Amino acid sequence: MTTGVDLAGQPHQRTSVLLRRWLAETHTPVAEGPLRLTVGSLRLRTDVVYDSPTGAHGFGPIQVLDATDGPVEVAEPALLAAACSADARARALPDAPINAAGSGSLLDWMVDALPRRAVDPLALPEDLVAVARSVSDAAEAQRWLSSHVEGRLLPAVRGWEPGDATGATAALLTRGALAVIGLLGRRGVVHEADLLAALADRLRAVAEAYPDVEWLVGHWLTSPTLTDLAALNGSRLRYRAESGEIRVQGVPFEVRNPLRSEVPNVPGVPIPELGAGWSLRPVRVEGADGGPDVELVHRWMNNGHVAVNWDQAWPVAQWRDELAGQLAGQHSVPCIVGLDGRDVGYVELYRVQRDKLARCYSYEPHDLGVHIAIGEPDAIGRGVGSALLRAVAEGLLAADRECGRVVAEPNVHNGASVGAFGKAGFDRAAEVGLPNKNSALMVFARPASGE
Repeated sequence: MTTGVDLAGQPHQRTSVLLRRWLAETHTPVAEGPLRLTVGSLRLRTDVVYDSPTGAHGFGPIQVLDATDGPVEVAEPALLAAACSADARARALPDAPINAAGSGSLLDWMVDALPRRAVDPLALPEDLVAVARSVSDAAEAQRWLSSHVEGRLLPAVRGWEPGDATGATAALLTRGALAVIGLLGRRGVVHEADLLAALADRLRAVAEAYPDVEWLVGHWLTSPTLTDLAALNGSRLRYRAESGEIRVQGVPFEVRNPLRSEVPNVPGVPIPELGAGWSLRPVRVEGADGGPDVELVHRWMNNGHVAVNWDQAWPVAQWRDELAGQLAGQHSVPCIVGLDGRDVGYVELYRVQRDKLARCYSYEPHDLGVHIAIGEPDAIGRGVGSALLRAVAEGLLAADRECGRVVAEPNVHNGASVGAFGKAGFDRAAEVGLPNKNSALMVFARPASGE
């Protein structure tokens, strides 16, 4: 099995590491074939020649594009590092640690790394890297995995402080066995799926033999996401210690769990009843032009106060296709919201399991999400948004009794939106990276019984 993935030369290796990290830390979907993306002001093109379930993707030449999509040059590591650093800082709030004067930057790490020939801001332990480079065939990979689980992983798991699943997962699994499996897959030594299945079998055996570690191993086998450490994107990142020494202090973030084999089947999105003067109904798409609902959504999305945050000031025809596509699936339902008989806003209700947000946090199967836009300018600033958010959240929990959480992901820079969610009873649970923004994960939880 040959992939022809890794081009010769350390610059390509270092650029590939940065690109892999950026894609993972912004939860950008990846598939084999051409890939175009923008990082800060840098427009890039490459071919994904190896699509890895653990995120160890392989790339062809990574090229910088001009305004006409023509390749200008091969992307040098320092250029990509500068773009990632600028984008990550812009995504974060001005007072975030990543923007503090003493925190350093990814470029500081790059300058320090070049003479040491380091390629990854958060390198794996050297013995694991040596394994990934030395194993030569699938049988040897299986033997290594068995030895690793018995001799290294099991003792570490049994010695870990109970309850710290986040720290244990990052230290022992995503930056341990899963990272090596990804490297072996990218090298063409073994199919990752085979080693992942073998690892899952061994972990199930461990949980059965040692009930005291089921709290952690069960999490590894069933959670939709696993914790890793970010080094490029995250508000709390630092690249210098208090002493001034270059030291990348990674921050936890979630990645899709490649060990999880069963994804529960969940129903589509329920339509909640809101009450208290509110009305909510699915958008109607009618006729060749989409009809009045499509025109209304188009008008709202082209209003300045909506366009600046949604960035979807599309033509009517594009909105017609978008809304028709949503109505035809089970991912999301686009709705018109009225207050006291007047249409005032647009809401998208979605099932998290089928959404991009499913890569970002450890969701439950019935979790529901909401996007909201108050379209009419004269309805802004009167508490309408927060009242609507609470009504929608409570309505969704009532409509799906198995749903324990309603979530949302406003841009961290949209203080008005984050504040409205807070006033509506949502708690800020985390910050998550998405392809075009960093978002505040806002959670409205079902009250505990008796509350």
